[in-house]
Amino acid sequence: MRRKTKLFLLLGVSSGIYACKEEVQIDTPSITSYQTAEVAYMGDSIPVDITINGEYPINTIKATFFQNDQQIAESIVPANKAGIYSNKLLVPFIKDIADGPAEIQLMVKNKNFNYTTVIVPIQVTRPKFPYLTLKTAYGDYKMEPVVGEPYEYAVTEAFPNTKLNALIEAPAYGKNGNSFLFGGASISAYATNKDSIPFQIVRAPGSTFTVSFDTRSFEAAPFLKPSFGGIEFPNFANNIAVIEAEFKQNQPIGLDGIVDIANWWINPSFLSSNGDGTYKFRAIDGKYRITADQALKYFKIEPMEGNALANFDPVSKTGGVWVNGGIGDSDGSALKERFGIPSMAANPSLWNPEKNVAMAPLGNGIYQIKLIANQTLFLSNVSGSTAGIAFYQNSRSLDNYFALNLVQTLYGSPGQPTSAGGSARFELKTSSGNLSKGAPIISTGSNRSLGANRTYVFTLDTKVSPAAVTITLE
Repeated sequence: MRRKTKLFLLLGVSSGIYACKEEVQIDTPSITSYQTAEVAYMGDSIPVDITINGEYPINTIKATFFQNDQQIAESIVPANKAGIYSNKLLVPFIKDIADGPAEIQLMVKNKNFNYTTVIVPIQVTRPKFPYLTLKTAYGDYKMEPVVGEPYEYAVTEAFPNTKLNALIEAPAYGKNGNSFLFGGASISAYATNKDSIPFQIVRAPGSTFTVSFDTRSFEAAPFLKPSFGGIEFPNFANNIAVIEAEFKQNQPIGLDGIVDIANWWINPSFLSSNGDGTYKFRAIDGKYRITADQALKYFKIEPMEGNALANFDPVSKTGGVWVNGGIGDSDGSALKERFGIPSMAANPSLWNPEKNVAMAPLGNGIYQIKLIANQTLFLSNVSGSTAGIAFYQNSRSLDNYFALNLVQTLYGSPGQPTSAGGSARFELKTSSGNLSKGAPIISTGSNRSLGANRTYVFTLDTKVSPAAVTITLE
């Protein structure tokens, strides 16, 4: 009762206040008439005419397109007073939506936020174009309808290149139709001139092949399946696909079927560029796990022994050597993300053994990893902040670490092999702030800049004890 009494008192006060304000207007606008198309094709811009009545200033007229209770387009008509307004509403071209009824919701709202809506039924149909145009750098090609396939179009030509970046142009269809482009790595309508479809096929340049496109499913061909060194990846699940296969040292590696491969990070420890879009496999002959990560955009390459990741064999000096890192011998004020592949920012290791990184086994007990300052390794130009890396014999453990002897470091900037070049860029330290306490680490020098984007090569010789570490600039 006490809460109800207070509420009634508040309502009474509010009523008294508003009773004193004679200028307050409460008015709901109305839609007195409207006119639009009763049927439309996807891709149309249909006219919408609407007459608004209301004493209070108008704020917004909005036309919203719904199909199967899903909003798929919206158009705003600027308005400030009652009257007649005209605009056009785009009927979007969307894949996999069937022909059928849809709705346009017309809403008018005034500046007092009162509003009125009207639902207008409309029938929507996917157009069957007489042709499409394949637009390439080599010219335009007419794509004809495929017999028996109501929405599929194709063209067969001796195209000049088997990598064919192209857009597909749809002509205006019907009296309200628009010409527009299909494009993009994930094909969509209304693409821009810069957003081409990366068609690709394995065939001699100048030989005949067919390019096809379905305007209902947005499926197109030909595309190469993602592959590494000619071995196709299975379907991606949660942005990850894995192959496990034998590779040979110096084997040429092609990276095909990755439409945005130019944005991927290529592991310099395992792959060196041939300068023609292919790479050379640097590691020794053996079985490797190749993990393609579409989210991080890189290939994680790891040596295997049988069906498992390889651990180091101290007798034969073969198998896997693994690197981890993070904060070195000094925490300081810099961010904790100081080592990581493909970048310390996107995928920091943070001394987590599940993120051990494989070194490339080069043979004869020699292992190598290449790190790039300010990308995969902390630049180390913040006073009191260092990065450290350590070397391990187990694929997913920080327990079995290598004893180290730093036989060559770099001094000064950009880096010389002798101390005459200035202060050391790297030092042999003992870890203190990570999971493998007591492990010898290679730590960057405090307040010693490594120089942004310089590549540092860490070479580990496991034939000697303690293992010898040499650091050079590439």
